[in-house]
Amino acid sequence: MTSFTDKLREASEKTQSLVCVGLDVNLTLMPELVFRQAQDERGPCEERAVLEFNRAIVDATADLVCAYKPNIAFYEALGMAGLRALEATIGHIRGVAPDCVIIVDAKRGDIGNTVDAYATAMFDVWGVDAVTVNPWGGMDTVEPWLGRADKGVFVWCRGSNPGAGDLQDLVVDGGEPVYLRLARDLAGLSAEGNLGLVVGATAPEQLAAVREVCPDMPLLIPGVGAQGGDLEASVRNGADANGRLAIINSGRGIIYASSGADFAEAARAAAGELRDSINRTLESMGLGWSAKDGTET
Repeated sequence: MTSFTDKLREASEKTQSLVCVGLDVNLTLMPELVFRQAQDERGPCEERAVLEFNRAIVDATADLVCAYKPNIAFYEALGMAGLRALEATIGHIRGVAPDCVIIVDAKRGDIGNTVDAYATAMFDVWGVDAVTVNPWGGMDTVEPWLGRADKGVFVWCRGSNPGAGDLQDLVVDGGEPVYLRLARDLAGLSAEGNLGLVVGATAPEQLAAVREVCPDMPLLIPGVGAQGGDLEASVRNGADANGRLAIINSGRGIIYASSGADFAEAARAAAGELRDSINRTLESMGLGWSAKDGTET
């Protein structure tokens, strides 16, 4: 069985990309054209609009990225219509970009058989490759997620939001901040190759500290683009020793690059620019993507 980490590596190698597109649908930001085209006899159809928007974004970016990350909250907010659109979006990604990793950003966290139920929902019902989880109930709330080597679990370690440090930077016994103690403890649970961490691009020093104690774990790095994270620092501090296993997520900066009829083309341009910027940094580190003949691309 291929581990999740190996699948991620293969996805990145195929597109020579560390880019993840955040499919965070917001009806107020979607192009008016999408709603007009999704009209039926009853008026605008939100389910169809969301699905067609996502399809267009995926079709435009599939060869430029290694992953897609729908945040489930945006779909839940639309009720059953949103969940049906999410289900169809996942199916579309599987058809158009079968090698891309699908990460549901859910930040689930609970104990015992509740975690088992969440895992069944994410991995068996939704059929995605990975999920984000909330660890703040303790290690026993994380361990039940880890039973499937082919399914990734990204633990929320250090947030990208302004208030993340209120709790995550608190110093505990031994002089370490909470986020770093968490990363160190989780490093001991990653033997199956399916455990990763979420660390925000807006915290470059913390990102470097996490990478130091977790040298071989995938890191999901949100916060570039609209949140103002430093892209170059994120690549330098977040990639592993081979320049891989960093997933640089951008949502609004890609999917809402234009509100006009050219929204898909603009999304492609934004994703391509992000990929190229990341790859230039990797090349400057001597870790660019090697072609079969050994040259850098």
